[in-house]
Amino acid sequence: MYNVNSFFALLDEFAPMSIERTLLNCGEYDNSGIIVKSHEEVSKVLFSLDLSEAAVRRAKRIGADTVVTHHPAIYHPIKSLSEDDKETSALLLAAKFSINVISMHLNLDYAEDGIDANLCKGLGGKEYKILNLIDGKHGYGREFKVENKTFGEFIKAAKINFGSKIVAYGKLNEKVEKAASFCGGGSGYALSAIKEGATDADAIITSDAPHHVIKEIIEYGKKLVLIPHYAAEEFGFAEFYRKIKEKSKKAEILYFCDKRFK
Repeated sequence: MYNVNSFFALLDEFAPMSIERTLLNCGEYDNSGIIVKSHEEVSKVLFSLDLSEAAVRRAKRIGADTVVTHHPAIYHPIKSLSEDDKETSALLLAAKFSINVISMHLNLDYAEDGIDANLCKGLGGKEYKILNLIDGKHGYGREFKVENKTFGEFIKAAKINFGSKIVAYGKLNEKVEKAASFCGGGSGYALSAIKEGATDADAIITSDAPHHVIKEIIEYGKKLVLIPHYAAEEFGFAEFYRKIKEKSKKAEILYFCDKRFK
């Protein structure tokens, strides 16, 4: 059995909080860490990309005392908690059931084998260049070569690997030679990388993009692939879960996939 701090230290080995501190010093915003501490003991842990009511109820049913999420259980400051408010209902439920909640967000996005790196790997990137390197080995945005694929073949492989529908812009019969991936809502970062000449990739892959950003990326002559946010990030979060499960010696580690978003 772990206590909360010793279990958090295990998570920190793979997604160092030093990454978040660096990003905060650069003006980024986040809220990773121990969000709800209901008790000290950690013996059964449920991993879930989001803190949803479904995840909390699953934790309660299986007797998990702790939930680890990627997306922060509290992101922006909140003024009240209510069972009727779906922004806070899961948080209130976790506290009601005396379940600890830990969130690993930007630190896991930027980690050496984190969400962004696994998005790249899921797209076939074996070797890559980090486009926004914040220290010696951590960063965001991965540029990689694509071996002998048309855009249509590239999309088909991504659909299979991520188990999800995909929105794509570009001619399916054209070759893809180089791609750049940005996990989560990375379209703005992708557009900046294009404008600044940081990448000459002919295909951009991310999740969330407003139309005006889509338009600009297309007008720069790039192909664009949008993988639903949950499917794209759950791929890397599941890898994080597997690493913690393998390393954990004092707690049972379990996983919850919310199929509503797959």
